[in-house]
Amino acid sequence: MLILFVLDKVYTFFLLQNKNIKSSYIQSDKINADLLIAGPCEPFWMINPEQLDEITKINSYNIALSHSNFADNLLHLHLYLKNNKKPAHILLYVTPESMDERYNTFNTYRFAHLLSDPLVNDIVAEFDPDYHKWSSLPFMPYAYYSNLINFKTIQGFKHFVTDKKSPKFANGYQPPIKQDWHFRMRNFIDLYPDKVEFKWSNRREKYFRKFIEYANSKGIAVLLYESPVFEPAKAHQVNRYETLDQIQKIADEYAVPFLLFDDLEMARDKSNFFSTLNTTEKGSIIFTDSLGLRLNAGYLSK
Repeated sequence: MLILFVLDKVYTFFLLQNKNIKSSYIQSDKINADLLIAGPCEPFWMINPEQLDEITKINSYNIALSHSNFADNLLHLHLYLKNNKKPAHILLYVTPESMDERYNTFNTYRFAHLLSDPLVNDIVAEFDPDYHKWSSLPFMPYAYYSNLINFKTIQGFKHFVTDKKSPKFANGYQPPIKQDWHFRMRNFIDLYPDKVEFKWSNRREKYFRKFIEYANSKGIAVLLYESPVFEPAKAHQVNRYETLDQIQKIADEYAVPFLLFDDLEMARDKSNFFSTLNTTEKGSIIFTDSLGLRLNAGYLSK
């Protein structure tokens, strides 16, 4: 038990030193962006703050992470605000998949070293009760998901002893893997066979609302957006527009803009995509230009 207690403290310390863990970096370094970009892999691999800042003339930071749901996004905003001034705006990605529990998830392991924070602890308890039940035992928060944590701890040790100052991707944006379309269309369509509809999740709606309410309570203006969807895939998302209407009603309820990019010509070119919703580096550059121009059209305070 003594060894486990010591290991627990060691893992906590070095995970907090790991600059490549976004939840650690945003609590240790001052970013103080005017615009935060939040969401799952789509913004994470698509919106480069360096490119966006040239268009909007404000400072932005990409706080998004792959495969994350709204609860995951909420906690990263919460952790960011513990160490940084509030941004004027936060841009949150939302699409019909965002409201369906089959897509994206809550990534408990990302918060293993942060369970002392009450909000983190409460949300982990809701989304991963088995993990939370055992997490009070020494070292169990790390042993439970060890294969996802051990390397990050070793990397944190390396960053500590080398006095690393910034993460590999300092502005939070990670470029997509350089690749062309790697699915044949019939394999691609298997993801969205006819008659399969998006299933609206009440818990997803709950945390979607919580995210907006939390940001508003901090005086942060929320902007919602959906980036382009590969055009041939839309026909296989049979209730896409009904789901978008439901999202729009929630946006209207909170009086927040919901920016759609449903008619961009880039969505018809498969060289701009490597999956349904994810763009190649080429597509990401095209979209970020469109996004910056749209934001400049009256959505940002400067």
